[in-house]
Amino acid sequence: MKPSRSLFLFTFITLLIFAAIACFGYRTLTHEALLRHYQNQRLAQSHTEQVSNFILDLLARNAVRLGSIASFINLDNETLNELVAQESSIDALFVLKKNQLVFPDTRAALTEKDKAWVQVITPLVQDPSLLYSHYFTDEKTQPTSGWYLSRELSDPLLIYWQQRDNQVIGFKVSYVKLLSDVINTLDFDYAPNTLRVLDDGRLIYQNDSQKGVTGQIASNSQRLPYPLGSWQIDYYAKPVNDFPLYLWGGLMLVLLMVIIGLGMFYLYREYTRQLRLAQQQVSFVGQVSHELKTPLTNITLYTEMLQEMQPEEGVPTSASQRYLDVILNESQRLSRLIQNILSFTNVPKVHLQSVELTPVLNNIYHTFTPAFAAKDMELALIVNGDIHLTTDVDRLTQIISNFLSNAEKYAAQGKRVELIAEQAENTALIRVRDYGCGIAAKEFKAIFQPFYRVKNHITEGVSGTGIGLTIARQLATSLQGEILVTSDSTGSCFTLKLPLAPEQDASKNKDSLT
Repeated sequence: MKPSRSLFLFTFITLLIFAAIACFGYRTLTHEALLRHYQNQRLAQSHTEQVSNFILDLLARNAVRLGSIASFINLDNETLNELVAQESSIDALFVLKKNQLVFPDTRAALTEKDKAWVQVITPLVQDPSLLYSHYFTDEKTQPTSGWYLSRELSDPLLIYWQQRDNQVIGFKVSYVKLLSDVINTLDFDYAPNTLRVLDDGRLIYQNDSQKGVTGQIASNSQRLPYPLGSWQIDYYAKPVNDFPLYLWGGLMLVLLMVIIGLGMFYLYREYTRQLRLAQQQVSFVGQVSHELKTPLTNITLYTEMLQEMQPEEGVPTSASQRYLDVILNESQRLSRLIQNILSFTNVPKVHLQSVELTPVLNNIYHTFTPAFAAKDMELALIVNGDIHLTTDVDRLTQIISNFLSNAEKYAAQGKRVELIAEQAENTALIRVRDYGCGIAAKEFKAIFQPFYRVKNHITEGVSGTGIGLTIARQLATSLQGEILVTSDSTGSCFTLKLPLAPEQDASKNKDSLT
């Protein structure tokens, strides 16, 4: 993927994420603001309903008390006059019977107060339907009790009436006392908000009389039902300030987008760095392999020509013939190794055959002995038993050669390297044990990663591509084996674990049974 295309893709994804965050964040903030307004309105409505229910409950208690009196009191003049004199909440009362005023008795001498009271209730005497006209719903039903309110006079006329048999008893309730009861019993603390109760526009109650409603708005307003229809409850509260919500919410969204942007930028840089690194590594491997193929081809060609020329010049010594064989075999093997390097990420083709392990290890041993001797190092070969494998000789040789090559390069101070082969249960174990400085345990996994090299004073100045152990692990996996690593202060040990040949495994099981 080209860098410009990658940059466009990462930019598009980042902008898409930003747009989604901005949209979701804005909707969340808007929803939160609406929720706060709704909660504020619900709180105002709840408080006004609470006060409204309290006032109506107070009026209902008065109605229950007056209804009880109307139901059980004797309707003679003496008892009624005594009731008016004793009940402070009853200013006066009347009794109608068949649309006739029975009490006060207009046939007897009346006081000035009674005359004034008779004059006030004259419209009700003439038309008793005025008492229940506010409760009238249909022609078939007629209320038997209720409230009556008239504001035609200077002071509101509040009457509770109840029908008893064929008589109607009415009580004039002190409007002033009702106001006093409301003012004295209302005790709701809604600070810092303000609640007001008004009667026909006049303020009769405020929860905090020392404080006005400056900076507050009417959040809810409710009128009481008849007979207190002129009463209104207003609830004032400070308006919901959405600015801090949008400010801090916006800052959080910006911060989140900055973090995501930095993360996407880091991912893009890491992606491009890995892409460039992979391209460089592939290019490096290709260049190195290409440069090595030409000299190896010449080595192979001239070695073959030398082998053909020797019979004409005389019979070569066994040592020189062995050296020529080693040069030819190793040059051919190096050609195959280069081909493996060129395609080390691909699945290799495995050529399995029955192999006796001892000759293969002897060849490897003789190949590496001169290189170890040149560094004053001892290479020891130890083979315990006759071991047969079904494996690929080239891949087996490449794995062990990689182990020995690493030991020769990085464990020279140990002066000794051991190549050990033995059987354990159903597997063959081939170990390369050195006596160098060892490898840190934290590096065990990393050393099998492509192009990774341990960085310390031992590896400084030593050439290497860092793909040897990667190829070795791939080859071991293709042979159904695995590579184990152990290390301490006395050196490292690389172990190739391979399955035994089927026939050897069967014979071993047979021997154990016998």
